[in-house]
Amino acid sequence: DLSLYYRIYHPSLMNSQESPPLIVLHGGPSLPSSYLYPIVQHMPTSRSIIFYDQIGCGQSSQPADEQLYSIEKAVSDLKELVRSLGINKFHILGHSFGGVVAYEYAKSSLEDDNEQHQNCLSLTLSNTPANMVLSHEESGRLVQSINEEFILENSTAVLPVSRIVNDRFRKRHECRTENAPEPLVTAIQSRGVTFGPEAVRDYIAFPPAHLHSSSPRSVNAPNKLMPPVLLIRGEHDFVTEECIKGWRKIFTTDTTRGYREEVLNNCAHYCHLENPLGFGELIKNHCFINDY
Repeated sequence: DLSLYYRIYHPSLMNSQESPPLIVLHGGPSLPSSYLYPIVQHMPTSRSIIFYDQIGCGQSSQPADEQLYSIEKAVSDLKELVRSLGINKFHILGHSFGGVVAYEYAKSSLEDDNEQHQNCLSLTLSNTPANMVLSHEESGRLVQSINEEFILENSTAVLPVSRIVNDRFRKRHECRTENAPEPLVTAIQSRGVTFGPEAVRDYIAFPPAHLHSSSPRSVNAPNKLMPPVLLIRGEHDFVTEECIKGWRKIFTTDTTRGYREEVLNNCAHYCHLENPLGFGELIKNHCFINDY
């Protein structure tokens, strides 16, 4: 049997009606959830916050069978976690690849007509591309730009060029803190299984089937709408402006109860570590205004 490791902050408030819990999904796929724990420091103590390691990561099971790794399986695991915890209402925050899982969870909850899974009060996608192919292309473009910049400088550095370029890319487009934050360093050092690269790299977000533009929607079916969505990215994120255009096509039609975007200045891909206070305020307020 496979097991999911989870950690709950303020567990006594799990069934709070005033401040329903927040479920946080990590990225990767392969990073453990621990790099996201600092979020707790900038959230009110009146709300439970649930972190868990996806299968193949951290302290959860890491099976060798590649068939057990997929976006669909990750969504199924999240549904099972929600069911086993017995929570009726909750918010979801997904970082990077975790945002893909969060979106597909919310999407499948509408499509499968299972009311139990329609209790997501709000959705936050942080640094999440709507098109993974485009995201890889944009990352390549940014790396190439740094490489050309380095050549123009005619640097006499002893380090291999690729190492210098990669270091600049990390500091410019991944995490812009002066030193790499310890939670992130530790998480990267303890990477788990990088599953199904083709499934992840080829991922493109599509709207729920019944809300597709070619399918008319009844205005009297509010429960068939996506929950309010907050999209966050860093000003210098390798998940560029181009990478999020797909979300606008999905969320700014009549598929969603509400949608807004926030760009955190001087941040890249790990906004919660680069501007923890600003990031915390965004999450805290998004949850608060959608608690009911």
